[in-house]
Order: sequence, then structure tokens, then C-alpha cells
Amino acid sequence: MDLSPLEHCLSEGRKGRSISYASTTLFLFDYLLTVGSELSFLRKHRRATVGSVALLLSRYTAFAASILVLLPDATTTQIDVIATVLRFVSIIVSEFIVTVRTWAIWERNKMILILLVVLAAACGITVATIIVKDITTRHSASALPPEFGSVPDCVIMVSVIKNAYITPYILAIIYEIVMVVLSILKISRWRRSIPSTVRAPLLDTLWRDGVLYFSWILVLGLVNVGLVLNASPQLLQGGSQLQMVFHSILSNRMVLHLAASRSPKEISTSGASVYVSEVEFSTSPRGSERLLMSWNSVSESSISRLPER
Repeated sequence: MDLSPLEHCLSEGRKGRSISYASTTLFLFDYLLTVGSELSFLRKHRRATVGSVALLLSRYTAFAASILVLLPDATTTQIDVIATVLRFVSIIVSEFIVTVRTWAIWERNKMILILLVVLAAACGITVATIIVKDITTRHSASALPPEFGSVPDCVIMVSVIKNAYITPYILAIIYEIVMVVLSILKISRWRRSIPSTVRAPLLDTLWRDGVLYFSWILVLGLVNVGLVLNASPQLLQGGSQLQMVFHSILSNRMVLHLAASRSPKEISTSGASVYVSEVEFSTSPRGSERLLMSWNSVSESSISRLPER
């Protein structure tokens, strides 16, 4: 009997589990690093806000999904479906955080809001339809020929979706491209209007977090597209888990980094003034206008244009 199918299946299974375990380890490590910042953030926002609720949803659905993959029966249909739903919720909420951040950066511009709502609805409905179809038709099967019998490590989840699973990853890449282009356009204008000697740390935080988030999600999206095309369901589950973890970690750090910018600071020159307090950012190039931005407001999608003091 040719044992190469069994060898290949066991090898792919080990790789998939290794990616899932590495994802869980990465998430828990980051959780330990940031749990103090999270508690400080929640203490300062005792009332529920959009920002705090989004942070908790993105963080703890990912936490639950990361723990589920460690269970001995993680390959059963029921556990796999629950993990899929948790991954979907975590990623959607993470994208919501990035979307709100982008709208806030654009000073709650109505045209940008319409663009983001239409794009989010189109992508979200399409992805949700695929996920629901996948879940409702999902069942366990053996990756081995019948003569090998049932081998637990070679049990995979299959559905009628098959290669259509490439669609969510492509849509995620397109969505991230739109977010990063919009963010970079606006932040670049701010950076050009403020001298580097008085540039607010918040600007650099917005710039760095946006580019970092996009870079990682783009790479992981392309990797998962490759896994779907190569028809490796055992590796695909690990890839999906890793993408969820990065979505959650990076979006949550966006929130916590902005919340950490609460040190009062005011710098003024004849060309510009920068003020950071309670995570508020204001700039008045040529003294003509003032932009106010706070994470407490960002979490509620607000940047308001105020008259000069």
C-alpha cells in the first residue's frame, strides 16, 4: 500500500496545527503585554462607548477563538463552526475600528462616510453570505482515500464553498487598500502643514499604526489566497486563525496607542500650534482653524472643526 497520502495528510495537519498554536501563543503574549493598558483605558471610560465596546468585542472573541483551537475536539464540526463565527465577528469589529478611525481622520466628512458605508456594506454582505453558506453546508470528511479508514489527524471540514473562500480575502485586501489610501492622503496633508519640530506624536501614531496594520493584513490576505488556491484545508484553518489574531492585535493597539497619548502638551509657533490633551489633537496652520480630535471622540466617530480660540 502506498503510504504517501497518509504521510502528506499528517504533515499538512501538523503544519496547520502549528500555525494555529503559534497564533494562539502570539495572541496571549500580546494580551499579557497590553492588558494593563486595556484596564487603564476601561477605568477612564467607565461608561460604555463605541470604542470600548469595539475593543472588548474584537479582543475577546479572538481570545475565545484562540482557546478553542487548543481543545482536543477542535476538529469537530460544532467546535469548528463556533470558532469560524468568532473569527468572523472579531475581524468585522476590527475592520469597524479601522473604518471609524478613517472617518474620524477625515473630520467626519459626509462623502467619506457614504463611501465607507457603501464599501463596508458591499464587502460585509458578500462575506457574510459566503460564511453562512459555508457554515450551513459544512461537514467533516477524511482527507485520505477510503482504504486508510478514519484517521483523526486527517479529518477536515468541507463545504460547497470550496474555492469561493478566496472572495473574503480579496475583499479584505481591497478594503484595506481603500482605508490606507484615505488615511495616508489626509495624514500626509497634516504632516506637510505642520513643521517637524512641532509635529504632534499623535500624527506619527496615526501614520505608523495605519501603515503597519495594512502591511500585515495585506501579506496575510495574500498568503490565505495562496492557501485557498492550493486547496489545503488543513493549512487554511491555521491561516484564518493567524489573520484573525493580527486583525485583533493591530486594531486594539490602534485604540490603546491613541488612548496612551493623554499627556498634556502644547506647542506653539508662528506657523502652527499643536495641542495634545485627553487624547486631543488640534492644529491651526497659519492660525486660521483648529481641528479637535480625541480617542474618546474617535471611538464615537468624531472630529469636529472648532473656531479659533
